[in-house]
Amino acid sequence: MATSLSAQLAQIASKSTNPLDLKAQQVAHSKSLIFDHKTAKSQDFHTIYEICHEGFRELCQLDTRFSEFDRTIFSPHSKTEDRSEMTAAQNKDLDAVLESFMALVGGRLQLTPAIKALDWLVRRFRVHEYNTAFLLLTFLPYHSLPIFLGLLNILPENLTPGFNYLVPYKKSRINPPRDAIIRAAVKNKDFFTALSNYTIQVSKQKAHYHGLLVFWSGITTQACSEMLDSARSGRRDVEKKNHEDIFMRILPVLNHGLAMKKVSELTTGCYMIIVVFGTKAALTEDVIDTLMTAVSGSWTQETVNSAMVTLAVLAEKKDEPSLPKKVVRSFLKLDKPVDLLADVATQYKTSPLVLGLIAGCLADMQKNGPGLGMGVISSVFERGLLDEAASKIALKMILGTTMDSQQNGDLSLDFQTQVSEFVQTLNISNTYRPLLQAVTAESDMDIDNLEHSLQLTIEAKPSLPSTEDIEMADVEEQEVDTFTPLLQSLAEESLASSSFLAERTGPVFERLVQALTLALDVPEKWEQVCSLPVLGKGRLAQKPQYISFFVRVFSGPYTLRLRVAALKNISASLEAADSVVDMQALVPYVIAALADPSKAIRTETAKLVETLFKIQRNAKKEDAAAIWAQDTLYTKTKKSSPAWMPTRDVQKIIDAVLVNGLEGYVQDHTYIVSTLQRALKGSNTESNEESATDLKKSLRQSFLSFLCSHVVFTPVYGVKVRLLKIVNGVDKISSMTRTKELSPLVEKWRSLSEAEVSDICAAENLFRAELEEEIVATVSAKDKDAENVLLSNVEKSTEGTRPSFISAVFARIALIWNKFGPERQVSTSRRIFDLSFSGNVAVQGDARETLRNVQLPDTILTEFLEKVTGLVATLEGHGPSPKRRRTNHNNAVSASVGSIELNEVVEKVTYILELVDSSTPDEHPGITPSLFNALAALHLLKSRIESGLGYLLSLALGSLLAIVNKSKAWPKPLFDTSAIRADLVVDCVRTTESPQVQNTALLLVSSLAIIAPEQVLHSVMPIFTFMGSSVLKKDDDYSVMVIDQTINQVVPVLVQSLRNQKRDVVAGTSDLLLSFTAAFEHIPSHRRQRLFQALVTKLGAQDFLFAVLAMLVNRHGLDKNVSSLVTTIVSTLDPQVQLVSYQKYINLVNDCLKPKPGISTVLLGIGNEGADDKYVVAETLLRSLAYFFKNPTLSSQMKAIFDSDDEEQTAVVGTLFSQILEQVLALADAARDVKPVSNACSEVLASVLGVLSLVDFLDTVEQLLQRPSADVRRKVLRLLETRLRQTPERDGASQNRVLDFIAFLVDIVKSSDDALLKHAAVACIDRIAEKYGRKDPEKVVPAAMVIASDACIGQKDNKIRVMGVLCLASVAEVLGQAVIPTLPETLKRSLGLLEISMENETVNEPLHNAVFSLLSALLVQVPYMLSSKNLDKILELSFKSAELELSEEGDGARRDTLKLIAKKVDVKDSFSAVERKWTVATTSGSVATKEALDIISLAIDKHPKSDTVKHVGTLTKLLHKAFDLRREQPSTPEDSQFEEAELDAIEGIVNSLAIKMIYKLNDTVFRPLFMDLVQWATNGLPKADTEGRLLRLTSFYKFLQTFFGTLKSIVTSYSSYILDNAIDVLKTSKPSSKESKGLWLAAVRTLTSAFEHDQDGFWQSPSHLSGVSEALISQLPQATNSSTTAAIISEIVPAIAELAVAADSPDNYKEMNTAIMKYLRPSTSAAAEGGDSPHTRLAALKVEQALTERLGEEWLALLPEMLPYISELMEDEDETVERETRKWVKSIEEVLGEKLDDMLT
Repeated sequence: MATSLSAQLAQIASKSTNPLDLKAQQVAHSKSLIFDHKTAKSQDFHTIYEICHEGFRELCQLDTRFSEFDRTIFSPHSKTEDRSEMTAAQNKDLDAVLESFMALVGGRLQLTPAIKALDWLVRRFRVHEYNTAFLLLTFLPYHSLPIFLGLLNILPENLTPGFNYLVPYKKSRINPPRDAIIRAAVKNKDFFTALSNYTIQVSKQKAHYHGLLVFWSGITTQACSEMLDSARSGRRDVEKKNHEDIFMRILPVLNHGLAMKKVSELTTGCYMIIVVFGTKAALTEDVIDTLMTAVSGSWTQETVNSAMVTLAVLAEKKDEPSLPKKVVRSFLKLDKPVDLLADVATQYKTSPLVLGLIAGCLADMQKNGPGLGMGVISSVFERGLLDEAASKIALKMILGTTMDSQQNGDLSLDFQTQVSEFVQTLNISNTYRPLLQAVTAESDMDIDNLEHSLQLTIEAKPSLPSTEDIEMADVEEQEVDTFTPLLQSLAEESLASSSFLAERTGPVFERLVQALTLALDVPEKWEQVCSLPVLGKGRLAQKPQYISFFVRVFSGPYTLRLRVAALKNISASLEAADSVVDMQALVPYVIAALADPSKAIRTETAKLVETLFKIQRNAKKEDAAAIWAQDTLYTKTKKSSPAWMPTRDVQKIIDAVLVNGLEGYVQDHTYIVSTLQRALKGSNTESNEESATDLKKSLRQSFLSFLCSHVVFTPVYGVKVRLLKIVNGVDKISSMTRTKELSPLVEKWRSLSEAEVSDICAAENLFRAELEEEIVATVSAKDKDAENVLLSNVEKSTEGTRPSFISAVFARIALIWNKFGPERQVSTSRRIFDLSFSGNVAVQGDARETLRNVQLPDTILTEFLEKVTGLVATLEGHGPSPKRRRTNHNNAVSASVGSIELNEVVEKVTYILELVDSSTPDEHPGITPSLFNALAALHLLKSRIESGLGYLLSLALGSLLAIVNKSKAWPKPLFDTSAIRADLVVDCVRTTESPQVQNTALLLVSSLAIIAPEQVLHSVMPIFTFMGSSVLKKDDDYSVMVIDQTINQVVPVLVQSLRNQKRDVVAGTSDLLLSFTAAFEHIPSHRRQRLFQALVTKLGAQDFLFAVLAMLVNRHGLDKNVSSLVTTIVSTLDPQVQLVSYQKYINLVNDCLKPKPGISTVLLGIGNEGADDKYVVAETLLRSLAYFFKNPTLSSQMKAIFDSDDEEQTAVVGTLFSQILEQVLALADAARDVKPVSNACSEVLASVLGVLSLVDFLDTVEQLLQRPSADVRRKVLRLLETRLRQTPERDGASQNRVLDFIAFLVDIVKSSDDALLKHAAVACIDRIAEKYGRKDPEKVVPAAMVIASDACIGQKDNKIRVMGVLCLASVAEVLGQAVIPTLPETLKRSLGLLEISMENETVNEPLHNAVFSLLSALLVQVPYMLSSKNLDKILELSFKSAELELSEEGDGARRDTLKLIAKKVDVKDSFSAVERKWTVATTSGSVATKEALDIISLAIDKHPKSDTVKHVGTLTKLLHKAFDLRREQPSTPEDSQFEEAELDAIEGIVNSLAIKMIYKLNDTVFRPLFMDLVQWATNGLPKADTEGRLLRLTSFYKFLQTFFGTLKSIVTSYSSYILDNAIDVLKTSKPSSKESKGLWLAAVRTLTSAFEHDQDGFWQSPSHLSGVSEALISQLPQATNSSTTAAIISEIVPAIAELAVAADSPDNYKEMNTAIMKYLRPSTSAAAEGGDSPHTRLAALKVEQALTERLGEEWLALLPEMLPYISELMEDEDETVERETRKWVKSIEEVLGEKLDDMLT
């Protein structure tokens, strides 16, 4: 129990904050983004606020959205806010504001103002502790920059679980790499969620920026990818579950991200995530559809391309081509949607998406009728967005949907029309007609029904009337009008002269096909056609016409039904024939038909095979069976004739090959191909089932020859293609090759023109590319002369040769290239290279592309590279003369470029280098020498044509770099290093302007330096000169990599080489150092640290650091970027290395100042022409060195060394430090006469001493103060003062040592005559007293006594006086009561000095301010020790100071002292002193008077009530004097001490002061005082003193106005004391009198205030009311002109209205109304009063209006008395009176709710 309670209490204590623990608070607020810990700890919130608010103001100028925070977290009030004292709700509200600001500032963190502003959030609101996660996420996009390291340094040790991965980087103080963040996102769910939520929150606030969204999308996408990879499992269900979990984690982010359409980059990032899931996750159809819908609902004009790619990826994952309805609708709403799909198709496969879109459009058209869908589908086909397979699927969907609609009876006319037009368009397209026919042939749909539904003919039917011609005709008309005439015309034809398989068919053939087509459904008509004489059916065994006709029909591009019918007819005809013949001529066509894609064709062909088998079996029995159509089947040629097989062999083929696998052929159209290829190859490794197809070699040879022959002779190219697919799989059988057998086919195909090939492909619906490919594939790779055969076809080509044939030949060469031997590859490469630059354009292009696509051996690459040298050599005589190049650059270039031969050379060289570059040169190290030769040739060529040749150089260098990089991984180089030409590579760096060439050359040099350093070093220095002027300035990652590699690989080798040669390594590398230091300001800021750190490390810090520092400083001065860089570099080094470097640095400065400089000339250019003066350089170097020594890291390192037990290291470092000190002192003596250098030495000395601890520093100071040089002594004391300004030491030993040092300083003050030295000593005493005096005040008192004596402030030197007085002020604050012994002398001399400071015309303001600072300190510490005499003197001098024109600081010092008098001095003394010196104050002017009153006011506020009551008499006297200030002024304004405005202001202060005093008193005390005041004001002066009485009463009534207005109803009864006098004042004073107007106004306003706050019925009493009522109403006649009328209306009218409200009695109202109405009409006699003047009547009328408005119906009870007056006033001669009367009447009517017209008549 106790243990548990203790643990709980400890936990609470660890989290609680103690507001009184100042040290803990100071530490808590010392974490800063811009200051180091030590500096931050010393700052107060006021200082921090000023610095940070400056940055905030700059942010507001950049973006006005920041301005809203000026009222919250950046308001002055925020300085006092403490989170630890806020409630949970307040902290929650504050968090919202802080996060809003951090979100907005996130995009500007690379700006200094942003970091300043954020530092306020860290220092004041401690966001690094309370809002750690949000702050980290704000900085995370900058994780690679120094600002992120700064954040890590201030974060608490224990981070939240989501950010634990940063702990190692926080401890190591290195930036976390991107990979670490990705790993955290993968493994850490909290971090992944936090990052996504932060991005969404910032985007919702519209504070997003490019860097954040790119960072988030990159991290999230890669993390999702890795999560999905790691979630893979052997079990499908487990993997699916894992993927679903990951998807559910990211789903909320996608929902929010896709909802924010206007944040395009966020939406694109969500698309990237969806693409990852689409490609890697196992998603269900429903999930895919949901994602597609979300994507389509989120796209905008900016993101629609990315959305389309996303949809394409998702569509590819779907099992069926379909899209959700919303996606289809969104797509159709786009502008030019198909153009968009076409753009996307260039990047990604879009076929599944397009198919889904087509399916959606069809569904939409079925449901909603025709719309945009059919137009989109048509555009898709027009643009060719689908490949062949996808086009077929799309066509099947379109036709299937049409047929389904037809069967369901919902095929609308519009839909039918659109589909019909679409299909008709495809039917006349050479591209899509074959596909349409293939779809209709392969599918099981009812074609006739479909054609009928669409009212068109899908199949291409020769010579048939168009659809439009037969659309409305009935069947009978078709038979009469078409078939019969056609049959009659054919009947007139005699037997055809040749086989229908001759080369070309005539018109008769087409008419026969037409007749068959028309007779297809009527057997009688079919028989009529078959019986036509032209076919010769009766002689089918003897003549080829009949069978060849039907063979060509079933092999041709006709309708499926017609082809099937033709097959059936052949089978039936052969079965019916009586003669026995060998029908082997049908075998090739039967084989081709078995390879047909249509199963119906294959089924009917199988029946034909069975029939053929029977016929051949019978023919086999006949020894002399004739071969059918042996000589007449094909067109005869002189060169060759078709090959035939023995009947027996044919029978074997049919039996073993065709019949044996017949069932398989029917099921699969590819089975016949593989089976025949196995049979021809004679494989014996197949299964038993297939062994039946094994044939003897002779039979296979004969069969192959037979097939090849028919391939050559058949005129049906569809048959050719199908047979070629078979025979092209057989290279050769024994010595017989297909290449030779089929060479006539290639020859003939090559000779065909473009139009002929197009006609063939169009007629038979063949794809040209497939046909070209199969024909050139007849050349077998195993043929030893294959390349010659192929290339000879190209070489024989002419301008008319088809480009598609040439491309097919070269594609064949590339395909079989690897089967050539090396020798054949070399010879072929040469021939192709020659073709690349000869012949027509098509040949050249394909030849070049072929060489690029094949793998070239070393031999040919070397041979090609050697051609470069020869080619360049041919231009030796063609370049312009050197003189011409020098004198006319432009002409030289134009002459060179215009040369045809030059262009040819450049073209060939470019091609060769591109070949090498594309041939993976790292696999061919043997070509290295040739590459260097080529590089040399390029340099020669570049000089000849005066062109950069950047592309060619980059190719050559890139190839060399690849080879050299691979060689680095091997123990020995892979090539002969003697071939290396480093000079050529360096020339590439120096002479080209191409960044790519430069970077590649640098990388090559770096790599060469590793494998062959001796070959490189002699040429390396120009590289660094170039880097300084070029590549160092670049910021891209590639250039950075180039620089790193150059430094890492070249520099160490260079330095080692110089050491081996026993040369000065620093002087030897001066050019290198100069290159880097000169380029410093051009190097991107975030790259500098890493670059120079690497340079120093590789060079060796101990040898080179001083040189780098000196050269940087000499060139750039102590620029903040330089200082930051140096600090970072040296902080990572060992202190011993730093001190050695600083020694060398000082030696370099000494060398600068020598008459004959040495190393400084090399490094700094001292003595060179145009260089800076050596003293300027020395001063700059020394001031920079002073800064280097101020690096806090060095101090902490030194302290650690001196505190350690390592005596050896301590001794070494101590010796180094002593030597540096000696060097600096010696340098200071040497440069004593050069003031700038001497001052710089002093700065260095101060910095050097600052590295020491304070104790060691004081020991050193004592020694230096013994030196005779007064200048050194002064400097040392100034150094000490500067050191003492720093944060005080905490350990007791250091504090005691400092306090003991005071005695040493006091001796200097006493004994020294050197004013400057004495001043420095006093300043040191001041610092010591301020920082350490409280520890032992007794040691400070003697110093105070000396300073207060003649030895210090008694001196005539003003600086010493000021310093001494300020020191006494510090001492007083420290000593407290212990300062009392010094007071007599201190006060006497200080007040005397104050008086002296104001004697002359020019005020000695420093002394003036110092004395007041001292007086303030004394008033704080010992106010009770100041006598009345002292106070009087202080006030006199203060009032005198107030008369002077001082700075704000001087006035502030005086006011601070007077405030302390009010706060600290006893009120008796302070009140009395002010009362005594009141006259002095008023004599000194308004400022002094106000300050005197401020003393009293503040004293009343700060002291208890009892003190005021106790000394109220003194206050009363003072108030009487203050109230009489106006009267005491001279009567003439020019003689008056105060202006009227000043008097009013002072009286306002007096009145406020009086009210403060009254608040402290009770009625018993105050009432007598008030009565005395009334008596004093009314009767205190003789009646004869009229002016004096008037002025005193004016001040008095102004007080009363404030009195009644402030205290209100509490003091209403006090009105009785002033009532009579007030009535007298109203009677005697007039608003028209300048002298009495002020009194009149004050009196009226006083009465108005008294009336207004009456809550006790005081003014209802007739005794009170009657007199004052009469007095006020009697003021109305004084309105005689516009000015007095205005005064009466503005003052008297409100007073009477308030009096009437207070009176609250009908009798009182009647009495007042009677008196007022007298002035509404002129008087009836001279003795009577009345409104003779219109101004008087107007004033009285205004009174009535006011009373009507205030009292309403209560006042209007007197209306009957008023009506006669109103009637008269409405007819008044004065227009203003008449107008105001009507206003009054209107107001009366509004109150009463009725018109007065009847009453007034």
